Amino acid sequence: MRLDDVLVQSWKRHIHIRYNRGVIRRVLLVGIDSVMLRLCREPFKHLHGGTYQIETLDYCDDALMALRRQPFDLVLVLSLNAPWRAWPSLSNPTRFMGAKSAIIFLQQVRALHIRVPVLVVSQFPFTKEEALANGAFAFVDPFDVQELDRLVALALTADRQGPPGN
Repeated sequence: MRLDDVLVQSWKRHIHIRYNRGVIRRVLLVGIDSVMLRLCREPFKHLHGGTYQIETLDYCDDALMALRRQPFDLVLVLSLNAPWRAWPSLSNPTRFMGAKSAIIFLQQVRALHIRVPVLVVSQFPFTKEEALANGAFAFVDPFDVQELDRLVALALTADRQGPPGN
């Protein structure tokens, strides 16, 4: 079976699409961390022979709008500090909120009843329990490539009910 790689430019972001006869899975990468983007994007080129349409968005609120408009099979939040264009609460109008950014994103996804597995990717485990408690499918260190690969495969085959063990 022959694979054809196509590089498409969309909204000043490149989307790498690998075609074959399999099902195309839509994956959303959220955050502007360029190192994490490369680390997390690379596994999809070789992951289980699958076909993936990867979309990247810098801001959490843009990601929420994309999730409301069209279905995705998986979301990876690439930074605990993923930025917002506008803070989702009028009581805290700052765009920089530290690690709470990813937690607020998870809460917003669940509040909108969007049923998609969300992996939080970070090498800093201090918010792991909070991320999992707020609906993350899993919390993974990007440098543990085998675990990232395993969790992506698990998330893509899991029932949309939530994280492992629910």
